[in-house]
Amino acid sequence: MVSHGVHCQRKRPLEQSSQVEGEQPPTAKRRKADASNCYPPRFWDTLSTVRLTRRALKEFDRRTVLIATAPVAKATATPATRRLLRSDFRRLRQLASGGGPDLSAVRGYSDLSPTKITMSQSSSQARKRSLTSSRPKSSTTGKTKSTTPYSGEFEQKLIDQGVYPDGYEDLDGNPASEAQNLEAIRRSLAQARASLGPSQFSETAFTQFKRENRRAKTESKAMANVIPVIAGSKDQKYDSAGDVAFSRLEKFDPDLCAPKPDTYYGAKPVQIDRRVRRDLAPYIEPSGRTSLPAAPNYFLEGKSASGKPDVAQRQAMYDGAVGARGMLQLQNYGNPTLVYDGNAYTLASTYHPGTGTLQMYATHPRLSAGGAGGAEYYTNQLGAYAMTHSPEIFRNGAAAYRNAREWTQQQRDHFIANANSVAQRMSTDTRTASRTDSNLNASSVVEDESSESDTSADELAPEYDTNAKRLRRPTHLH
Repeated sequence: MVSHGVHCQRKRPLEQSSQVEGEQPPTAKRRKADASNCYPPRFWDTLSTVRLTRRALKEFDRRTVLIATAPVAKATATPATRRLLRSDFRRLRQLASGGGPDLSAVRGYSDLSPTKITMSQSSSQARKRSLTSSRPKSSTTGKTKSTTPYSGEFEQKLIDQGVYPDGYEDLDGNPASEAQNLEAIRRSLAQARASLGPSQFSETAFTQFKRENRRAKTESKAMANVIPVIAGSKDQKYDSAGDVAFSRLEKFDPDLCAPKPDTYYGAKPVQIDRRVRRDLAPYIEPSGRTSLPAAPNYFLEGKSASGKPDVAQRQAMYDGAVGARGMLQLQNYGNPTLVYDGNAYTLASTYHPGTGTLQMYATHPRLSAGGAGGAEYYTNQLGAYAMTHSPEIFRNGAAAYRNAREWTQQQRDHFIANANSVAQRMSTDTRTASRTDSNLNASSVVEDESSESDTSADELAPEYDTNAKRLRRPTHLH
């Protein structure tokens, strides 16, 4: 008991001290978080349009302070065009004796005596030291932060790199292009499924779904309790993964973060030829964990009840562009140049429990204007479903999700099979060419050896006969 009392007496001052000192650490933590939100100057310089956000204002303030505290550049001495005369020196001395030129019209000018000038210089130095100490650190030093879909500049970054959201319009007000097979995809998604019929999915099941949706206050609960009802029991049969950063894929812009979808569907790595995986690794292998699905072309982004739907839409736009790029590379594997057919083979979904809305998007690539800027990726909405409104709308939305999962698998498997055929044909041609080269080399070696042996026999035969005759003569004399 005594030891316990002593322990409590010792622990109480620590608690009190932590409470007293607890006021400062949050401030320091906020400052550190604010500093980490700064992007490098290159990020802002490459934006075609800068939105009025807090980060943009911080960058504006940082540059304003740097300009205000930057040392004034010294004027470089220029060679005189003529020699100064005595009259010039006389006029300069006369001007200086009168106090110099009149600067009263200059903004910020004040008539200071030598004593005031000294005091002003001291106060100016003090202000300079204070300003320097409070100056925000330059974002060019230290670890810089990548732009995420939660940033207001994220979408503009993607637009600058040729990745366009749904409903995007150009400067002339023209809408973005739609995929040529958009209506065909909608018809495929609208097909009814026996697993969602009234006998399989009853009114009681729908009521239970709405209850779980109301309880999905966090994103993890939505992904664990709500999405499985939409995806169905057969979802485990498909190769999928989630919450994995696509760190191995080539970025559209170095300032963008790596995509990290909540769920994505792809192919088994063994399904893709090794040569194809090696050649297209920056486009179809998402991470260093090679056992995870590759060549993803169907994605899901979920949110909590209080999550922002616009963030999910930006995530889906980013995921769709990454998947469409991979499908484009698989579709054109072995071709000298990329061919664009204007069709979409990549889909993405978003779900928001707060509104109970499931949205479907398709992404397709197109050659950029002029044909020299590479690929551009356009997002088009396929449909939206209020999943908590009625059992019928839920069945339509869940059917669209499951049909999209099967449709994207069919497109993915088709492109992988074609790429594997091209890779096998290339390997066969390489082996045939290698075998032909080895046979030609062997034939040339045999010919060289035969020609060398014939020549040596013709050249050495007379010498051998001569030597033989010379050896017989002494024997005959004996």
